[in-house]
Amino acid sequence: MKIKEKDGTIVDVFAIYWLENETLFLGLPKNYGGLLAYKSRNVQVIDSTLYGTFKYFSTHIKGIYHWALIKEALLDDIIERDEVAYNRFLEILKAEGQVNPDFY
Repeated sequence: MKIKEKDGTIVDVFAIYWLENETLFLGLPKNYGGLLAYKSRNVQVIDSTLYGTFKYFSTHIKGIYHWALIKEALLDDIIERDEVAYNRFLEILKAEGQVNPDFY
C-alpha cells in the first residue's frame, strides 16, 4: 500500500489501525528511522493493495499489521525509532522485496 503526503512524498504502508473512529496508517518514510502514523484524512491513498503477509491484531487498538511487526514483536520499538528493531524490520522487508535494497 502506498500513500502520498500533501508535499508529494510517497510512503509505503505496513499497518492500518483504527483508533477513536479514525483510520490511521503506519508508514515507513525514508530518513525517519521508524514507522510514522498518518491520519487517513491527511494523505491520499495511491495504491490500496497491501503487499505481503499481514495479520489482524487486537489489543486496545485493532488493526492489520505486517506479520513481522507482531510475530517478532517489533511494533512498539519501531514506533519509538529503536535502531535495532528498525534494522531488523528493514532486513525482513528487503528479503521480501517490499523495499529497495538501498532503502535505509
